[in-house]
Amino acid sequence: MTNLNEQDLQKLTEELEAVEIPKEALQQARVEAVHQHRLIRRRKLRLYTVASVAAIVLLLFATSIRVSPVFAQAVAKIPGFAPIVGMIAYDKGISDIVENNYYEELGIVVTQGDYTLTLQNVVADHSGMTIFYNIKSPFNLSEVRITSLGVSQQDIPWGVASSYSSSLVGGPAVHEDKVEIIPVDELSYDNMSFEFNLHLDDAAETKFTVPFTLTKPIKQPKVYEVNQSVAVDGQTIHIKQLEISPLRAEIRLAADEQNTMQLLKFRSVRWIDENGEDWGQTRDMEEGFGISRDGEVSIRMQSNYFRQPKKLTLVMERIEALPKGSDYIEVDFEQQKVLYVPSELDIDVQVLSGNTLEVTYPTIVESMLLSEIVDREGNELSGNIISINFSREHDYGKAIYTFNFDNEVSPIRLYMNSYPLYLDGKVEMNISLD
Repeated sequence: MTNLNEQDLQKLTEELEAVEIPKEALQQARVEAVHQHRLIRRRKLRLYTVASVAAIVLLLFATSIRVSPVFAQAVAKIPGFAPIVGMIAYDKGISDIVENNYYEELGIVVTQGDYTLTLQNVVADHSGMTIFYNIKSPFNLSEVRITSLGVSQQDIPWGVASSYSSSLVGGPAVHEDKVEIIPVDELSYDNMSFEFNLHLDDAAETKFTVPFTLTKPIKQPKVYEVNQSVAVDGQTIHIKQLEISPLRAEIRLAADEQNTMQLLKFRSVRWIDENGEDWGQTRDMEEGFGISRDGEVSIRMQSNYFRQPKKLTLVMERIEALPKGSDYIEVDFEQQKVLYVPSELDIDVQVLSGNTLEVTYPTIVESMLLSEIVDREGNELSGNIISINFSREHDYGKAIYTFNFDNEVSPIRLYMNSYPLYLDGKVEMNISLD
């Protein structure tokens, strides 16, 4: 995905010569790569070409990153490779994207004041967009914060941006990262021209608005209507639809209204293809959109778009749940009193002031503890959060929520987003893709 000049290639060679790769894992990778290549060769009835050899090299490269953290660490030191290594290491679908050449090289370089921004590559489909970029400067960037990041069309935001932990490559003066664009509504590629927007909090308040245009065709998602229901621990879950795009797949499901438990997070969701290979959840913006109290939930999965399996077995375990009516805390900010905390929860709640709440909870909580916030009349107040400050001590974490209240009516309910109490059992469902 990144072109190497002679100097970069020499540096990569030196780095990799010193790396020990697990022999058994790499041998298995070679066997799988050659096997896949032979299948391709038989289907297409043609001899080896430069392109087919390159495909094997790319497959070995991607697989070696997954089986060897040391190999991945060495490759990540080469400029332009760090974000790619990060995605391949945690997402099998990205390996397939690289192998099938489903990405677009941009190579757009823009200088603004003391900064040079490079848009390197982009992967786009109907599930969203991933953009690889870096920022260079003659001075240390560790004190410079990105205040705004996203993609727009004609100055209108296009989806929701989620940036990942940055990788510093070549020293502190280079910030290399990737940004995921996740749709809120259905995405349209009728217009293939976009703007990449990045704002910094430096003294000059530097702003980048970089136009770019996609030229490669956007592959259509594969949509399968499932419409099956399963029961786990007395709770019914309706599996509605499976949609598979190159970047990610998405499972749409809903909890039955008659359930006695409020389902929260689906901690372990994966599918297994007919070859026994597992495909798990993606790491972007947690598991997906929606919470089960709203009805439908979308869980994003690693994509096997280019594998074309005939059937999948959906496996769901570690489903967080609380009894309905015990899935919230209630406070009166006016009187600075805690009115209700479910007895099932090992948390401590304190009202520090008329607009500040402190919640102490076990560190085994894996996500944001609270989600939807409403007042007595049902007014949504989640947008009234000014800040959330986290800290950790021993086995407990602490979150201090500061609100901007105006016309709210006490008491205030804060619904649980996640808590590590799980349903017993698991879901196993066969899905035919014929």
